[in-house]
Amino acid sequence: MTTAPQPADPATQLKVEQRPEWTDWLRSQLDPQWRAGEWDAKQWLFTGDLDSPRTSSSYCRTLRCDAIIRNPEAFCTYCREHRLKSGLPREEFAATFVPRRGQSLRGQVAGQCTITRDGIRCVRPQASKGFCATHAGPLKYHERRSTLDHWLRDLVQPITEELICLVPECSGPAMNSRGLCNYHWRAWSSANRADPDHRLPAEQWASEQPPYLGAHQFTLQLLPEQLRWEMRYALQQMDQWVRVLEPHWVRGITRDLAGARTLLDDTNAARLSKPHQAAVRTLNNLTSAVRTGYSLFTGAALADEDVIDLRVLGLRHAASGKRRQYPGTVDLRLIPQLWLRHALRHWVTTARPSTEDFKRTLRAAQIASTALAARADAGHDPAVLTFTDASAVVDAFRIALRQDGTLYSSSHRRALNGMFFQLIDFGRRTGSLDDLAGPFTRVPVEHAIRIEEQDEDMLGKAIPESVISQLDAHLDTLGTGPTYGCRDIADDARHLLYRTLYIVLRDTGRRPLEVVSLPRDCLQTHHGQTTLIWNNHKRKRLRRRLPITQATARAIRTWQARRDQLHLPARGDPYLFPALTALSGAAYISSGYLSEALRQWVDSLPHLNAEGIDAQGNVLPFDRTLIYPYAFRHSYAQRHADAGTPVDVLRELMDHKSIAMTQRYYTVSLKRKQQAVTKLSAHVIDQTGQPAPCTPTAYEMRSVAVPYGGCTEPSNVKAGGGACPIRFQCAGCGFYRPDPSYLPAIEQHLNELRADRETARAMDAAEFVITSLTAQITAFEHVTDRMHRRLDALPTAERAQIEEAATVLRKARAGENHTLLPLTTPPKDPR
Repeated sequence: MTTAPQPADPATQLKVEQRPEWTDWLRSQLDPQWRAGEWDAKQWLFTGDLDSPRTSSSYCRTLRCDAIIRNPEAFCTYCREHRLKSGLPREEFAATFVPRRGQSLRGQVAGQCTITRDGIRCVRPQASKGFCATHAGPLKYHERRSTLDHWLRDLVQPITEELICLVPECSGPAMNSRGLCNYHWRAWSSANRADPDHRLPAEQWASEQPPYLGAHQFTLQLLPEQLRWEMRYALQQMDQWVRVLEPHWVRGITRDLAGARTLLDDTNAARLSKPHQAAVRTLNNLTSAVRTGYSLFTGAALADEDVIDLRVLGLRHAASGKRRQYPGTVDLRLIPQLWLRHALRHWVTTARPSTEDFKRTLRAAQIASTALAARADAGHDPAVLTFTDASAVVDAFRIALRQDGTLYSSSHRRALNGMFFQLIDFGRRTGSLDDLAGPFTRVPVEHAIRIEEQDEDMLGKAIPESVISQLDAHLDTLGTGPTYGCRDIADDARHLLYRTLYIVLRDTGRRPLEVVSLPRDCLQTHHGQTTLIWNNHKRKRLRRRLPITQATARAIRTWQARRDQLHLPARGDPYLFPALTALSGAAYISSGYLSEALRQWVDSLPHLNAEGIDAQGNVLPFDRTLIYPYAFRHSYAQRHADAGTPVDVLRELMDHKSIAMTQRYYTVSLKRKQQAVTKLSAHVIDQTGQPAPCTPTAYEMRSVAVPYGGCTEPSNVKAGGGACPIRFQCAGCGFYRPDPSYLPAIEQHLNELRADRETARAMDAAEFVITSLTAQITAFEHVTDRMHRRLDALPTAERAQIEEAATVLRKARAGENHTLLPLTTPPKDPR
């Protein structure tokens, strides 16, 4: 097992410096093929491959610019400033802009001296106004004496001898006879000005200087020998932990540590001239690698084997998105039981789980450890544990609390319970828990932690349609901010990317992962109907089909056309929304990026109003935390449920395995239902259209919902709507009590009755049949006319509230498994 060594004290540092065999050990551990093509072992020089995704540096994304920069696919400072001035989109600017700079970054000369005579041009690099340093001096002299034209025409001579900088391994051309390139000439001049009493000749000064280094380079040449080998070993080890090597930060660290003696010195962090978070993280990684190597070299046990370094173990974050890293060291002494601590240590060093799984399993082990500590022996002896102890552990998971003291969700508690007993099973299989008593085991039936049903007031996760309409009104601002992961694509492409993601989320109801992983060719059209091809990753059902509107299809096709113009990593070619960088953990864009962009956009909107008003009549603000990618799936389902889509049809649209899951979308919260009943109980009418208001209690307790209204006939109410004595003749019944929530059903029934009457006339049916149908039509028309007139007389705001309440009650009735009034009378009891 590899564990994290403790910080070295000064005594240890001295021992390291006095042991040359430590250097020999480091040299024996080096891989000669490490970073082949990038690492020059002879010169101790690293030159990053600008095309490698594992090295952070690259060329400026402007096609005609050769500047090397730190951030992949970004612009250099010069091009970035000119792009902002031009106002051009990124892609267009990168393809058309031609840099014209006298000097490039860091003082390296970009052009050749312009002095030319008889077709021979001066070979020295430019220093000022297009002239090299040798010619720039006479230029100023002749400008002052007004003899410049004569000097340029008759006297000036180009220099044909090309010199290379005196600094070892520096390939820059010398600026003048001093023999220094522009970068080192400036540095030499600055050093002499800073200490005029100790001016050094250029030759002497150059012998001790490092070469000019680009953003993709660093050198270990100037470090003391001991530290140099430690750095080389640490870089090789660290390269296994990090996703990208950043030469810029390594170069800064080597510069700041030039006066240090060993990486095992705890004071090295104080030497950093720029203690940026990335620089500190890089130094910590280097130091951790060397300390681990020193412990292996000495063969001595570390201060505590229960402090493990997850970086050394190679544990990585499983998600594709931001590079999150679990803390480098973890102290297992939080778990007092040695056998449990040993099982956890054996599992993490053997199975090498993701950092997320390790974090959750560690938390599960802590909860179980606390439960076992209640035993008389504090759970230290694994051989005496019983089935009762296992039950006590499960009970502890049933009431497990977060760090803030709130109860974990039931699904998370069940997951923690499962992870702990998976750890126990792993230990038994691998022999690390041979001493654990057999009865200490989990029985699925007795030790299950069931998913608790949500409280009724927590069922409504759907974003209201009124809020979605407000979001749509601000759609032009989506994706225009500094969204993580999209820094290096054109502004219009970034906006269109997230606009399309939002539209697909809103209009299709697919899960976020199903949206971001859509195949590139995800549309099929047959007989004018467009179908979306998608994959249900949760249930492992692939190539599913979903009918979509033409507007949604147009949005997808617009993005497909723009996507074809982008230069993105090849591994994302099969996907509609590909990864924007080769460093992404997945080939398609992370759902985390989608969540972040949506959150930034929603938070930036000036206002979002909820559906209700407060006691003073003021519009209530909508809680923006309720807007997240998955909520649009609930909105899609709720939209169909409110529209009366049959539950079996919605089940197919949602691709649910169980109809019970779909049925939940037809259920509204108890609070909303009570509010709707309170509003509509005052608008109940009788069969003649006259007002018949009732209390909310009477509305629910003394009536039963029938297809086209409420029924207050006592025997029918008692029978739950199954004992109507006059069959299906609601409009002519004195107990009929409709309200506005039944208007759509009544109007649909009216259309059916009119169709039936026309059919009866075509069949030459008896007159009493025609008369009966006409009487029912007239009665229902009287009810609907009265109801519409009453609604039209209400103020606009109140009418909107009534319509919303009616929608809520229709949804509630659709979600209840009650029996509506039958179309035929129930059979009589033959007895």
